[in-house]
Amino acid sequence: MVRRRKRNRLGIGVAVVVFAVALSAYVLTREQRPARERPAPLPRQCPLGDTTSGIDVSYYQADIAWLRVARSGIRFAFIRLADGADIFDSKFEANWAGARRAKILRGAYQFFRPAESPIDQADLVIRTLRKHGLGELPPVIDIEVTDGVPLATVARNAKIWIEHVRSQLGVEPIVYTNPGMWRWGGAEPLASQPLWLAHYTEACPALPPPWKQWTFWQYSDDGRIGGIEGPVDLDVFDGSIDELRRTYIAAHPE
Repeated sequence: MVRRRKRNRLGIGVAVVVFAVALSAYVLTREQRPARERPAPLPRQCPLGDTTSGIDVSYYQADIAWLRVARSGIRFAFIRLADGADIFDSKFEANWAGARRAKILRGAYQFFRPAESPIDQADLVIRTLRKHGLGELPPVIDIEVTDGVPLATVARNAKIWIEHVRSQLGVEPIVYTNPGMWRWGGAEPLASQPLWLAHYTEACPALPPPWKQWTFWQYSDDGRIGGIEGPVDLDVFDGSIDELRRTYIAAHPE
């Protein structure tokens, strides 16, 4: 009887160890396998029609696993090219190529420095996109600071950037901005451009005057997406993926 109890305890111990090893292997495999991720969550209190999910990234997101990003339901990405005329984003080339391999529609954006030459800034965008390809979406001018320049000068210099990029690349640039910057007006010289609106809210976003509609909406700066460690900005296009393709890719196929 004594020997039998020892053998039973030994058998139970072996079974526990085997179960623990199997559980650890399952968890590790689950964490590592490239399963389809959940799509990006949308704002809850704003009724939307058809939308297409996207993100925008820069070197802040470090190395990105773009195939996993695509499996997360992301269909387009705006990728930072530069901050002003002198600071080239160190991850632009890797992100530009990686997004293309993952068949994610790409657009480049430049953080606009109103106190710098708008032509110098635009020329950096033009040279880079001529070298690496225009992408599928138009280039974006990111207007969110004044750098001590009067707002009227910000708008005027941004308009110079837009006209120069348009004349050289044959595309219609997009303006990225937020409602707070133009709360007292001043954006009139830019309002003919498609708007990529930044406004983090569960309700519908506020439009900076005189824009009447947004084309893209950055609705969160704290998203979580498979393939990216840490937070990332989340965006939507106001329309289906087919509408996105018809609107932009047909206009300037790469």
